[in-house]
Amino acid sequence: MPQPLHILINCVGSAGDVHPFIAIGEVLQRRGHTVELLTSPYFQDRIVRAGLGFVPVGTLEDYQRTVADPRLWQARHGFNVVWQAFQRHMKEGYRAIERQVRPGRTVLVGSTLAWHARIAQEKLGLPHATVHLSPSCLLSATAPPKLAGATWLSTLPPWLLRPLYAALERGVLDPMVLPTLNAFRARLALPPTRRVLSQWMNSPDKVICAFPDWFAPPQPDWPAGAVTTGFPRWSAPAGSVLDPMLMRFLQAGPPPIAFTPGSAMAHGRGFFERALAACDALGRRAVLISPFNEQMPPRLPAFAHHVGYVPFDLLLPHLAAIVHHGGIGTLAQALAAGVPQMITPFAHDQFDNAARLVKLGVASTVSPDAAATRWAKALLPLAGKAEACAQLAHAMGRPGEAAERIADQIESLHGAIPA
Repeated sequence: MPQPLHILINCVGSAGDVHPFIAIGEVLQRRGHTVELLTSPYFQDRIVRAGLGFVPVGTLEDYQRTVADPRLWQARHGFNVVWQAFQRHMKEGYRAIERQVRPGRTVLVGSTLAWHARIAQEKLGLPHATVHLSPSCLLSATAPPKLAGATWLSTLPPWLLRPLYAALERGVLDPMVLPTLNAFRARLALPPTRRVLSQWMNSPDKVICAFPDWFAPPQPDWPAGAVTTGFPRWSAPAGSVLDPMLMRFLQAGPPPIAFTPGSAMAHGRGFFERALAACDALGRRAVLISPFNEQMPPRLPAFAHHVGYVPFDLLLPHLAAIVHHGGIGTLAQALAAGVPQMITPFAHDQFDNAARLVKLGVASTVSPDAAATRWAKALLPLAGKAEACAQLAHAMGRPGEAAERIADQIESLHGAIPA
């Protein structure tokens, strides 16, 4: 490589969507490249502490407004909420990339919905890699994902599913996103596009599937040249330790069960009520994880402890199991630690992720709205999944292995940088 690259990583989402890109950025920076992440200011401190450049898109208030919308976690409305948040910053995100470009050095990397980078690829002629963190981002008919609000589609044969996908995209998804997307493209003198989710959002330069092939085997109808790499996992900075109060709780009894509905779930009161009731019924201890203190009861029982945030790679070795929403970042950390999981999917990729974990024999799943008695019943079999969990923990490899593979793929684009 003639000179170090300047790599602009544009990522959209919550902590589980951003942390993997911090891990990728750290690897690239250790190789001598300049790395900048374009994302919400909500993640600025974590990105800067990792030694990476940060470029804001939107404001902290924008992120908080989106998280506060209860429809974000509804299977039928979640994508629309995300889209509404994204389109408000389409111009801002694109202009931020345009300002940061360093001629002859810049490579773009974008998460599934980081379409600022995809537009910049077309307009500015820069090489670009699309990185999908979850298999459900790929609308495969040969191995259909369980889509939020339409899990029944995964039961259909490919010959029937292909036209249904096309009709869904033509009749629902494209009409939702194309008016704003194509209007902005027109202002940049770019032609209109269509079939956004099945075709356009995937970079013609490179598509990286940031999960292992045993989690989602490659399919013939994936984008041409798509590669699987394993899960990139961001570890706590060197020297990090658990909060002393949490550590005392962990050491005061048998391994507890951790419960989190996701870092961006601002409406999890019912989730934690069921968690406490199920643990009470089973005589188990609980660690409750949420940055939203108002979701906790006024007084926690003695068998429970609440933390706003904790690095999973530090906490998981102390747990008997973890109950969560099915976010890809959380499940990857749990797989690496060999910890059984119970998934309570709300929306987005979570139903598909849950189904894959159950098939692998490392998780159970239950509705987040189910009675606490059903939660308790679904927790009981987790102890019997230890062997399967241990096998997959071995398959996960060392912590930085997947991020190294992804970095290799990104570096391979250096030859496509315009002179």
